[in-house]
Amino acid sequence: MAKRVKFNPTYNKREQKVDTLFEEILKELPEETRQEMESMGIHSFDELYEMMLSVGIDPMKMMDYSLKHKEIPADFNPKDVMLDEEFYENDDEYFDDDLDDDEEDIDEEYLLGLELPKKRFIGPSKREFLIRIKLNKAPVKIWRELVVPSNITLELLAYVLIDAMGWKHEHLYQFVTKNNVSYVNSFQMKERANSFMPFFSRVVERNSEKTTLEMVLQPKGERMKFEYDFGDSWTHDLWVKAARDYAPGEEPAIRLLKGQGACPPEDCGGVWGYAELLEMNKKARKTADEKERLEWYDIPKGYDPDDCDLEWLQEDVEDLWERIKE
Repeated sequence: MAKRVKFNPTYNKREQKVDTLFEEILKELPEETRQEMESMGIHSFDELYEMMLSVGIDPMKMMDYSLKHKEIPADFNPKDVMLDEEFYENDDEYFDDDLDDDEEDIDEEYLLGLELPKKRFIGPSKREFLIRIKLNKAPVKIWRELVVPSNITLELLAYVLIDAMGWKHEHLYQFVTKNNVSYVNSFQMKERANSFMPFFSRVVERNSEKTTLEMVLQPKGERMKFEYDFGDSWTHDLWVKAARDYAPGEEPAIRLLKGQGACPPEDCGGVWGYAELLEMNKKARKTADEKERLEWYDIPKGYDPDDCDLEWLQEDVEDLWERIKE
């Protein structure tokens, strides 16, 4: 049995004392756990300790919590293992802001969908799905209907949905099924693994680049969530309304058929912030701050939230399909 490891996270000096070697503990761990830690670049207690601190986890609290609970209880609160506020006071020198800008930009371009996904379809296209996506809890009805090949990867589908809704590819996404499985691309999976996010969310993660739409949804009333922008949390319902087989010689396509409601502005505070902007725009007399805010979010006086510029969105999706075929 492995000896108990005692962390002593002194917030100012960040010293750490252990009563055994990391290698001895590592030998006691299951093979799968060892490989996962090594893949994350953790080869010592120092590296494990620094990683926990970098994502706001108190190593001492995590150790105590792990010893008390063999399994994650239903009432688990992430705050129970997070660092106290005092850790962050007068302690900015710990965080390293000297990031490689070039490497960061490359990752962001892929994560935010500025480049088309490389993995677009899996297997031959045999069926076409008629799908509908609806923005949940919006102050007005906002939805789109599209046709897509059933073998489209969720990674490419996310790109298509963002274009069809009218979003600007400025944020990340995820699909979440009713059995609490989240689908994100490989870059996001790596980022989440390094931040312990799966541990706190209790969500099983799968790769959206290796999963097609027909693997997770069939035209039987099933639905899944599509979340865009984890800050504003624009959450959509997505479902398959109908399916049909392609005729012999018929070329698959992606087309936007119908839609209702204008796409809300990015970074406005989610559906509640958007509702506040619409109410503000109805006011006969607006303050200078209100006028400036409405102008910032490009909401003019005659703005109609029910108006969907379908023709413009259709052209955008058509251009996207041409790029995909190329």
